[in-house]
Amino acid sequence: MIDAAETREYGAVLELREAQAIGRPYRYLEGRAVPYDTWADLGWFLERHAPGSFKRSTNGRSGKNLPLLLFHDQQSMPIGHAERWTHDQDGMHGVWQLNDSAPAQEAARMAESGDLLGLSVGFQDIRDPTWELPDDFMPDLGPAHKARVTRLESRLVEVSMTPTPAYADAGVTMVRTRALRPAPRKRDVDHWRELMEELRSQ
Repeated sequence: MIDAAETREYGAVLELREAQAIGRPYRYLEGRAVPYDTWADLGWFLERHAPGSFKRSTNGRSGKNLPLLLFHDQQSMPIGHAERWTHDQDGMHGVWQLNDSAPAQEAARMAESGDLLGLSVGFQDIRDPTWELPDDFMPDLGPAHKARVTRLESRLVEVSMTPTPAYADAGVTMVRTRALRPAPRKRDVDHWRELMEELRSQ
């Protein structure tokens, strides 16, 4: 069995879908911290996180302000902190606010250029995970012969940016220099649409 307190790297080299590069400094990162129900090959065993397994630990005040680190380096200052979490069937998504430190700004610049897109989580098991051991346990023969562990519920400790991710479908998807404006309310949109129609008809 693996110790309950551990760090695992989850991320990917992804194509950055959007970047707001006008002006500095960088203020926000967005991305998927870990996919749910997806197997990752971690050497002699495969691992996955059950859907929603991080949800309880990221709800409310306990999830806000969790640190964003570089390379799981807990001896250095964080480069930012969590601002918002969402949990979809495909994984845990986050928004992180960056600070003004040189490492934070350089990391964001490298994410924007596509050189540092992986995300990785540090976590601790809350519930005992389930293990499956194949009859022919011989990891050297490939994934079909490896043990499998499903993490049922975990406490998120931190998220790190890393160039060496394990998952192929997690990572930074957006770098921003400012917060997104809230979407306009439907009634406001309808109001402006009606006003534009009036102006066109005159």
